[in-house]
Amino acid sequence: MEVFLYIMFGFMIFMLGAAFGSFFNVILCRVPKKEDFVKTRSYCPECKHVLKWYELVPVFSYIFQRARCRKCQAKMSPQYLLMELFCGGGNLWAFIALGGIDTNRPIQLIIAFILFPVLVSLSAEDIKITEIPYWCTGTIAILGVIATVLSLFPSLPSDTLWYEHLIGAFIISVPFAIFFFFGAMGGGDVHLTASAGLLLGFAIVPSVLIAFIIGGVFGVVVKATKKRATICFGPFLALGIAAGYLYGYKIIQLYSGLLVL
Repeated sequence: MEVFLYIMFGFMIFMLGAAFGSFFNVILCRVPKKEDFVKTRSYCPECKHVLKWYELVPVFSYIFQRARCRKCQAKMSPQYLLMELFCGGGNLWAFIALGGIDTNRPIQLIIAFILFPVLVSLSAEDIKITEIPYWCTGTIAILGVIATVLSLFPSLPSDTLWYEHLIGAFIISVPFAIFFFFGAMGGGDVHLTASAGLLLGFAIVPSVLIAFIIGGVFGVVVKATKKRATICFGPFLALGIAAGYLYGYKIIQLYSGLLVL
């Protein structure tokens, strides 16, 4: 019975994340065109066919329709499916890492359900146009403010004290701002580390280290195979922030223990 509950809740969490991914994909597509993404219903970009509810089921509609519009048979971009899969998978990762149905950190889990799809969205946009949307960093900053306020209540479980949230907002973003001044870092990366630092506190440090390690390895491989290649740092920062949100303070404790030894 318990296994069935885990599978059922896991599926629901995955679909919730996929739904967020579908909605955020609409925002990414419409905001640059200055189109309304709240009141205007989803439609096929080729024939303008307004989609029915059964054409909007995350992941399954894309698969069953064979990545094509039901009316004009225009091919759908794989970005739709990838966004839904990554957002759903990210939420499922957070659900498992934070204790599943037995979690004692429901607030952190709810924040993760918003944070992870936003991280996927900014990664997709950074890869596509080498820019991190302000609405993504703004959303993470709002989550950071919420987490900071909640940390003032001792009865709520938290690894981060209120002043650690504030320090986290500057501990990485200030050096990044200096790099930006010399043209070695993008402005979006500065905004992202500031907003994520406010949310994660000191955990932003291992987050950035993870991003640099994975990004560095990827960069070496790409440079070895391609003479000219633009490498976006946003996706690696997003992955590092996700890992830092779930495991950042455990990494800090592990490192501190090694120093004592």
